[in-house]
Amino acid sequence: MRRLVFAITLLLGTAAPAWAGPGDLFTEKVMDFGTSPRGPVLVHYFRFTNTTKETLTLGNPRVSCGCVSAALDKNQVAPGETGVVIAYMDTRRIPTPNVVKSVTVFVPFLGPTQEEVSLRVQTVTRDDLLMSPDKIEMGTVARGAGAKAGTKVTFTSDPNWKITEASSTGGFVKADVKEDTRAGNFVTYEVTATLDKECPAGNWISYIYLKTSDPAMGKIRVQVTVNVAAGPAIQSDSAALGELPVGVETEKTITLKSGKPFKILEVNGADEQLKVVVSKAEASEKHTILLAANPKSIGGFTRNVEIVTDSKDQPKLIIPVTAKVVQK
Repeated sequence: MRRLVFAITLLLGTAAPAWAGPGDLFTEKVMDFGTSPRGPVLVHYFRFTNTTKETLTLGNPRVSCGCVSAALDKNQVAPGETGVVIAYMDTRRIPTPNVVKSVTVFVPFLGPTQEEVSLRVQTVTRDDLLMSPDKIEMGTVARGAGAKAGTKVTFTSDPNWKITEASSTGGFVKADVKEDTRAGNFVTYEVTATLDKECPAGNWISYIYLKTSDPAMGKIRVQVTVNVAAGPAIQSDSAALGELPVGVETEKTITLKSGKPFKILEVNGADEQLKVVVSKAEASEKHTILLAANPKSIGGFTRNVEIVTDSKDQPKLIIPVTAKVVQK
């Protein structure tokens, strides 16, 4: 009998702790955007991984204020998969500046157990703060190539205002800041994000936080986004030519870059209305491609140019060429 009691005690002592609920699966539940100018839509991805043995079913999120909307990347998350709740905070719809605006996102988990998880986003908007552009977008870059992009931050109500410190949350992003102009009450700083060449492939989001001389302002947050491709990458996502007069040739150059030399083996998609010229035949880390469009009829003009390379990581790239063709 004593052996039986000992065995039961041993089993109870080594049992895994009970799952508390879906709220424990989130890596974070609060996102403080810091100080923001009025205008941009602030975006944050609340991620969670299903570490249970059952598929999780989610309903559509609801919010406590109309200045925020929320969406799911999927309604069912299988064991081992990661789900995302995306929160969009529209600073144009926040009525009162200079105070903390906090909004709750309610995420209903419908199965296997029912529970509502509360997430929160918050910011302080300033009418005297401008940012152009409102985030730093590096676009698509090749792995190993590195990248650099920036924005300008302007404060309009203090001639002595300064940015005293810049820090980055991303291990592969370095933040730099320097004074650009100072005229009357308007003070502008240039903020630059530099991507490390060692950054692995993937879609990445980082944040630069700016500390200022205004103790009431708090930190200014600047979002940095980049897509690091495994092989050669197009420096711009497309060749958007805008409006073209019919029968008038218009040229645009596209740059392909990689962290190691590659060759362009073949180009497909050219025709009598679109010429494609490659700058060099030998292997190089950088290739320039000339696109010359000469549409023959009014309306939409779309071509997909396929670039075939000798890169094992990125053997083909597609360049969409678009234009609106109008009368001369």
